[in-house]
Amino acid sequence: MAKDPLRKKPDSARPEIWASGGQRPAFHLRALGRASLHLSREGVAPIHAWAARGLRQAAVNVKDGRGRIPADKLGRAASLVPSHLRVAGWIKTLAATLSHASATADQDVKRGNALVAEIQPHLWAPASPSAPVSPPPEPVPAPGDAAPVLLAEPQVLQPGDDPLASIRAEIAAGPRPQNLPAPDQPPAPPGPVAEGAIQVSGYLIGWGTIILALPYGVSRALWLWAAGRDLRQIGTDD
Repeated sequence: MAKDPLRKKPDSARPEIWASGGQRPAFHLRALGRASLHLSREGVAPIHAWAARGLRQAAVNVKDGRGRIPADKLGRAASLVPSHLRVAGWIKTLAATLSHASATADQDVKRGNALVAEIQPHLWAPASPSAPVSPPPEPVPAPGDAAPVLLAEPQVLQPGDDPLASIRAEIAAGPRPQNLPAPDQPPAPPGPVAEGAIQVSGYLIGWGTIILALPYGVSRALWLWAAGRDLRQIGTDD
């Protein structure tokens, strides 16, 4: 039987998936789960990072007094409303928590650590202690240059003067208020316990959102597989 010289070899210059008779790579359930988790983390981490940066900027704006309500407009509720400095500290704490959530979800460890280092610094950096400036020494006068001591002339009361006039005026004015409201003080930086709580909360939020985003990861992985992407390469070729 003569061979057709124009007939090409069955597997020459054809992709493997075409030569095997299919248009899609082999389907592996374990590869689907790994790719879905990778795509879920890839979609969640940037959202947390964007929210952390936005909240830190909002905390800086609140610290600078933007949107602050004057105490005279609050009236009696002024004592119940937290100060703008405390609110700025709360917003910054939430930003730090979301930065840890983004670092938990991010595949790139260095990028996640860089985001935490960007959000973590305290809004009120402690001022560097300055050494007290001692006053210059007074010049010692020479023995012959001493100035004479002048005594004030005794004050003679006139017939209509009242020596207790100042005391009577203070009594008439009433007692002075002793408990004056203290000025707003910035909150102290979080201690070790608060830092640990922020990190644990960020870790839990990060993995919780990853689990919630798994349906998105599964659907996207199936879409990529239907388009001819090998699921075993997702997460390893980035």
